[in-house]
Amino acid sequence: MTVIYIYLIATMECIAKPVVTTVGEFKENPILFYPDWNDETMKWSEALLTNPVVDKETGQLREMNEFEKVKAGKRILDDGSYLDEEHKTIVTITKPNEYSKWDKDGNTWIEDKALKLQFLKNERYKKQQSYLAYKKELAEKESEKTEFEDLGFDTSETEERIIEINSELDLLKTEIAKMTKEIKQLEK
Repeated sequence: MTVIYIYLIATMECIAKPVVTTVGEFKENPILFYPDWNDETMKWSEALLTNPVVDKETGQLREMNEFEKVKAGKRILDDGSYLDEEHKTIVTITKPNEYSKWDKDGNTWIEDKALKLQFLKNERYKKQQSYLAYKKELAEKESEKTEFEDLGFDTSETEERIIEINSELDLLKTEIAKMTKEIKQLEK
């Protein structure tokens, strides 16, 4: 036994769910299973469809695709997406950064100055915290190196770490200075 879902073409509403012995028998004589059947005003499906549509090419009833759902107002596009009418698809453009907003009219991401300013300030603060953490570690390693030297221990690993820390500090200093400059330009 199989359930057939009957839809009214005008409203795409499921109006009946007759149980049939086989799909083939229903195709041969739909009136036997649903006396009100009308080929001109009704379509049927073997599956319950949430968003039914009659395919313009095949004439068959099927589920709407995402493009059709947007066109019918059943789905809203996410930021970064737009309809490509020519190819009947939804195009999605990846958000380039955390401080851009979607321009629905131009179908592009546009940097938001206020969001970018806040983003840069937050990132700079994180880098400043990292800088202080490295400074602390550097002081500890320099103290460790001195103590190891006084005890006659090998200091090569400690010296390597001191070089790494100094390199990180230089890099962070450069990044913080660059961000500060960019923040000042945005604040103008």
